[in-house]
Amino acid sequence: MADATTTDVLLARFLLIRHGESNVMVDGMVGGPKTCSGLSDRGRAQAERLGARFASGSENSIEIAYTSPLPRAVETTEIVLSSGSLNLDINVHVDLEEFRLGEADGLTWEEVRTKYDLSNFEQRDPFTPIIPGADSRAGFRHRVAKALSQIADQHRGCTILVGCHGGVISAAMATAFGLGPNQWHTELAPTVTSITELEILTSAVRGRRWLCRRYNDSAHLHGTDLDLRDHL
Repeated sequence: MADATTTDVLLARFLLIRHGESNVMVDGMVGGPKTCSGLSDRGRAQAERLGARFASGSENSIEIAYTSPLPRAVETTEIVLSSGSLNLDINVHVDLEEFRLGEADGLTWEEVRTKYDLSNFEQRDPFTPIIPGADSRAGFRHRVAKALSQIADQHRGCTILVGCHGGVISAAMATAFGLGPNQWHTELAPTVTSITELEILTSAVRGRRWLCRRYNDSAHLHGTDLDLRDHL
């Protein structure tokens, strides 16, 4: 019989959903608050496929929904919930926003590479932004981890859908695996509308810890022309 002090208790389960293909992805632009205009037609179709997956009953029952404030994440979350007939309010959390690139918002990625020195990005000081007004790598990771921890504390024992971004999912995975801000040898590339499932568990002996149940699950897109894994 398990000792009650070593038994894990589920603090929260996160289903982190990367948004569908966005207009800024198609246009090759930095899509911050000033520029993001939501999903492309293909992005909406991808989100509908994910919504149908939840509607089929094959996924965890969602009790709470959160989203980044950026339109591409909000729109994806709305489509998933409506397609799956999930009658939930959507909570917008500002700290679930993608890595903020400050004054580069609205530039093309080609313009960013021309205007700013991005060389050796991963090896530079993780606490110093390399673009004015942008996040630092360490600051971004702290922002995401703190937001998820706060959400978990507010909704103990719940399964929480989070509509977000590739960078947010990468930051959450770094937190789950205890990667420091100087760690740069590991690259994560979650595809559009993929599901990453993370749990926060707690026990009297082991305390609070993260568990990755799955990463980058985009089975709902496999075998369709909506699957962008080979293009990301």
